[in-house]
Amino acid sequence: MPRLRPYVQFARMTFLKLMAYRMRYVTGIATYAVFVGGQYAVWKAVFAAKRFGPDDRLDGLTLRELATYLAIGYLARSAYFTNTDSEIAGRFQSGDVTLDLLKPVDFHGQWLAQAFGETCFRVLFFALPMAVVLVPLFGVLPPVGHGWWQFPLLFVLAFAINAELNLLAGSASFFLEDITGLMSLKRNLIMLLSGLMVPLHYFPGWLADLTSYLPFALISYYPTMAYVGKLGVDARSFAHVGLLGLGWWLALRVGNMALWSRARRVLEVQGG
Repeated sequence: MPRLRPYVQFARMTFLKLMAYRMRYVTGIATYAVFVGGQYAVWKAVFAAKRFGPDDRLDGLTLRELATYLAIGYLARSAYFTNTDSEIAGRFQSGDVTLDLLKPVDFHGQWLAQAFGETCFRVLFFALPMAVVLVPLFGVLPPVGHGWWQFPLLFVLAFAINAELNLLAGSASFFLEDITGLMSLKRNLIMLLSGLMVPLHYFPGWLADLTSYLPFALISYYPTMAYVGKLGVDARSFAHVGLLGLGWWLALRVGNMALWSRARRVLEVQGG
């Protein structure tokens, strides 16, 4: 398809650009291993305090299933995490965004293609090498039940929703000029409300219900629960999650289009 060719090239160029700096991701593997190890130690202490054995469950999860939940969650995050929002903000502040506006391509399409290229790179050169370390280190289980096909589909949905949230934050720079605080808020909300650190069904009843309907839950909680075979058991069914995810993606896509229709008309001259 000729219309898709420019976006394929954007994804390809991003992939090749990151290839030049692939060795810096080695330190990232150690960092993520420390994150998972620290949180695993906390949950191991909780299980020990409750005098739980290897087969005892804390709200539906054994200690090994919880270790798998944490490791897979961070592996997925290492793949879909991108800096689209900060890159858009940087180009806005430098004025380089005007060059993007002159290109005969869709602005959002360009950045989504670049995010896709970065995610492809991260899967091959970050997530997979990290899996070689984390899987034996924490005794990560293989996909349970339908997790082998549910997890990849929900991962794609997680990437799409995370990319739309990044575009939303990045486009806000056209109005706020400096979105450092907004980016920090977004990342902290995703860390907490996505279920990356604590499974959402461990929250108090009303908070668990509320967070399970937010888009953040679709970024980490539901894909990881699918991997450990808990969708329809300790979490909503796959069909419910799929419809919820598509609904949020559509809402974010429409919201981004509406915001961009206003943002592109904002012109500001800075400097003397």
